[in-house]
Amino acid sequence: MPTEINRRTLLTGLGFAAAFTAVGVSLPTAEAVALPPIRDTFQGLLAFLVPGGDRFSRHQGVTSETTGGVDALAAPALEYTYDQAIPYPLVGRPFDLNLPGAAAVAAILNITASAVNPGSNFGPFAAAFANLKYAEKAEVLRRLERPGLADGTPVRFLINTIPTLAAFAVYSEAPVFDRTTHQLTRRPVGWDLSGYAGVSDGWAEFQGYYRGVDRVTD
Repeated sequence: MPTEINRRTLLTGLGFAAAFTAVGVSLPTAEAVALPPIRDTFQGLLAFLVPGGDRFSRHQGVTSETTGGVDALAAPALEYTYDQAIPYPLVGRPFDLNLPGAAAVAAILNITASAVNPGSNFGPFAAAFANLKYAEKAEVLRRLERPGLADGTPVRFLINTIPTLAAFAVYSEAPVFDRTTHQLTRRPVGWDLSGYAGVSDGWAEFQGYYRGVDRVTD
């Protein structure tokens, strides 16, 4: 089912459509300018970068037997990071993004997804980007990375952070870090994916001296 489009959403989306048309990204239908939920967008992004066995990974056609970015609970942490880092609406030629942080990222991904595949506005998820297949998601990022797109604007900086920051969220402790208690609520998925043994006061491999040297001389 397509996302319901109200007057405010439509007008905001049309503003994005005009901005993307100015840099050569065409939007074929009115449905393409609807702004879908942020969470589904980020889940689709996390499934692309770190596939798992979740429904977002299965829909894109690329999965993994290991726990992926979606089940790592990285989406809330990623949204929080963007909203804290960019709490104000982004403005920069040729874009005028009247949305802060996470909402701006979601809008950029979904509008480009609609240009790559207009059919992505219809599917199991509310977000067009999440409805794309794996290769189509790669095409979205390829188009966003091309030279000349919003160069010299805050929007260019925001686009550059999308894959890097999302992957960092998966492999970091952020998804399971309680900011109130400053404690982890469970073992981070990123530790298992990277083979990290966890916090320690030291490791036996680094005790002693190299090749029997027990002192340093000038």
